[in-house]
Amino acid sequence: MGTIGEPSHSMAAHAIRQMSPWDAASVAAILQESPEASHWSVNAIVESAGNGVGWVAVLDGQISGFLIGRAVADEFEILNMAVRPEHRRRGIASLLIKTALEWSRSGGASSAHLEVRASNTAAIAIYVRHGFVARGRRADYYKSPVEDAILFTRS
Repeated sequence: MGTIGEPSHSMAAHAIRQMSPWDAASVAAILQESPEASHWSVNAIVESAGNGVGWVAVLDGQISGFLIGRAVADEFEILNMAVRPEHRRRGIASLLIKTALEWSRSGGASSAHLEVRASNTAAIAIYVRHGFVARGRRADYYKSPVEDAILFTRS
């Protein structure tokens, strides 16, 4: 899929930029505040930032949310996304999703996929609003606590 561009969506004072390995500590802190998200080690975040595709939402110089994905052939997968609890319900997740989908579409992706905790109704609502459709379920996919994942796809 080509080089990662730097789409620059903004809402109020939020800006979306490409994630760098230096953002890993901030992303890890957001994950610590987000029990519904998949928890990754700082090393896994650094590796994803260096090798994968990721964006951060920045407000007043501070990272308020992130999205990490990967592109394989003509598919894009959202691997992890979270927004700081105090910054939720401000459209940040939507900006991150739009940025990722625009980037993947421009690189030739014809579909996008993700898994989400079955109990994460807020995330499910956001993904449905962005055109994702539930296509299946993975039993006991998540750990701590053990929970099913719902599989979503968008063409």
